[in-house]
Amino acid sequence: MEELYKKLIQQEKTLHKSTHRKNTDVLIQLLHNEFMEFCRSGVCVNKTDTINSLTSDNSNIEIYSENYQGSQLSDDVVLLTYISYQLEDNRKIKQTYRSSLWIKNSYDDWQLRFHQGTAKSKG
Repeated sequence: MEELYKKLIQQEKTLHKSTHRKNTDVLIQLLHNEFMEFCRSGVCVNKTDTINSLTSDNSNIEIYSENYQGSQLSDDVVLLTYISYQLEDNRKIKQTYRSSLWIKNSYDDWQLRFHQGTAKSKG
């Protein structure tokens, strides 16, 4: 199970790198056709919205993540939770609680089916 968690964490981190976030092929491979996200901003998006938004983004924001926890809900479903942030002057900003639901598709590939980001309180 640890190997599976490591694989899914690596796939999650792939989505954090600006070069991969702008690569349509990577996004199509990692995002499930029925992908849905409740964004940190409160907006709900699907796979098409996400691909269009990420591939047209000209920023090179690096996303960092830590404190991953994995829970295998069934043979084909894993829940990952973690905290993400960006760095500004060596300070963590935009700290966000993240939840990702990964499912194994009919080709035995793991794809991101659902993601949610919730702003971490400053208190």
